[in-house]
Amino acid sequence: MRTIIKVEKASCCVFNNSINREIASINGVYGVNIDNFKNEIKIDHTQEVSFKEVVAKLEENDYTVLPGQIPEQTDYSNFEWPKE
Repeated sequence: MRTIIKVEKASCCVFNNSINREIASINGVYGVNIDNFKNEIKIDHTQEVSFKEVVAKLEENDYTVLPGQIPEQTDYSNFEWPKE
């Protein structure tokens, strides 16, 4: 799975190494990529990883997760694309 979390103004590259290590230490995370230009953190992980656990790690490291991203629905079997 890949989760993309938008954060408020990602830190510079020096701080990226520490947050990469912090998030990668979560059991089930196998990839972390921070995009400073898009203010996004891409996390490749298994289903056992909790969104709240990742957000907690980010907040511990002074990242502010933008609101409205906590996934409420995990079963997308009834999902329908919006009609244009």
